[in-house]
Amino acid sequence: MTEPPIPSWHTGSGALSVADPLYLGILNVTPDSFSDGGRFQDADAALAQARGLLAQGAGALDVGGESTRPQASPVAAEAEWARLEPVLRRLRAELPQVPLSLDTRHAGVALRGLQSGVAILNDVTGFRDPELLRVARASGCGLIAMRSRLEGDGFAMPPYGLAGPDQADAAIAELAAVRDRLLGAGIEPQRILLDPGFGFGTTFTEDRALWAALERLPAALDWPVQRFCLGISRKRFLAWRAGTPALAPADRDALTAQAHREALGLGYRVFRTHTAGLPSIRLAGPADADALARIQVASWRAAYGSVMPAALLANLTAAPHAAAFREMLAPPQAPGFRLWVLEWRGRLMGYAAAGPCRDTGFNPATTAELYALYFLKEAWGHGLGRALMAAVLAEFRRQGFQRATLWVLERNARARKFYQAGQWRPTQAPRTIWQDGIALREIQYQISLESPAAHRQNSE
Repeated sequence: MTEPPIPSWHTGSGALSVADPLYLGILNVTPDSFSDGGRFQDADAALAQARGLLAQGAGALDVGGESTRPQASPVAAEAEWARLEPVLRRLRAELPQVPLSLDTRHAGVALRGLQSGVAILNDVTGFRDPELLRVARASGCGLIAMRSRLEGDGFAMPPYGLAGPDQADAAIAELAAVRDRLLGAGIEPQRILLDPGFGFGTTFTEDRALWAALERLPAALDWPVQRFCLGISRKRFLAWRAGTPALAPADRDALTAQAHREALGLGYRVFRTHTAGLPSIRLAGPADADALARIQVASWRAAYGSVMPAALLANLTAAPHAAAFREMLAPPQAPGFRLWVLEWRGRLMGYAAAGPCRDTGFNPATTAELYALYFLKEAWGHGLGRALMAAVLAEFRRQGFQRATLWVLERNARARKFYQAGQWRPTQAPRTIWQDGIALREIQYQISLESPAAHRQNSE
């Protein structure tokens, strides 16, 4: 890097710290946004949503009056401002200390927004409009500049699928052009955040390649990782990557949280997000025992219907499992044992248990083991398992483990597909276990916990 990362991002109303993650809560005051169009056009509804976003951890609000979803119709500047003005006025009056970002590509709207107290201009066209670029240069405010592809007045939005380039070079070059446009206009780099623009003119294969390129993107652009803003919240890419392309935008929050964790692990700090409904992950306590037992019984019945006799599953009861969980979670716990729970939409939806590897032939100081991972059926397909798995693997790495193992029933095809999608690989070590007199065959899986960079270094 030609310049060291900075600890804060300066805007016209002060400094927003990026030493810790900064979430820009998305507040759409539009009738047609892809995720929540029409819900927050009224100033009262917008204020209530703003308060909710702030309560969930947003450090600023990103307000937009024009939808950029696929096939959205362009909105004239006057119509856009008519949507924005009453909401901005209400937010400034009720939340005067909260930095506001204005999502617009119209110079006149941007100027009015700045006069109304907006601290950040967010342009999804990367400040291509010379007049908007002049407003940005003269304002001294913070800027978010996104890479996108235009067709006339609208955005280029090819059919989202597997067609198209399976590489990120074109998108990275376009983002470099956005950077050069702002720097060439004399705008200080400390004012600029670059947004790679996932989904804007890109297909799934290109988005996938762009996501894989996040690790090298700062070096490729000679741009500090803290000065990027990732707008991945509820995007189609997340649903496609999870193998659930039909998943509705409002149900992609868990996938969003997982993507944010991955990017945070690479050093990224600034995210535009819809925030609401994100799952929380915490260590379990004895008070969770009854809920954990219900999850285990329900998940066994849902997952093992083709593996175990129906009578056995029907006779399962939660009480003995609850007693076992209470004993397991009471101090003192076994050395290194951890049990995490995931809460979503006000309920305990799943859990994971892990600790040092218990199998002979493995050093428990360097090899961890995932003992169990269970979710209620209604939680399937929302990315919650991937989010919890990411948290478990991150804790394994934090504790210094070099690899991890797990056992899964050979006939549990759904679970095996899930683990393999997460880079777990089967070993040549099957075993037979007995459950109420029934022989069950299990397959062992392993995963390396080395960072990609360390893995490449060790392979050279």
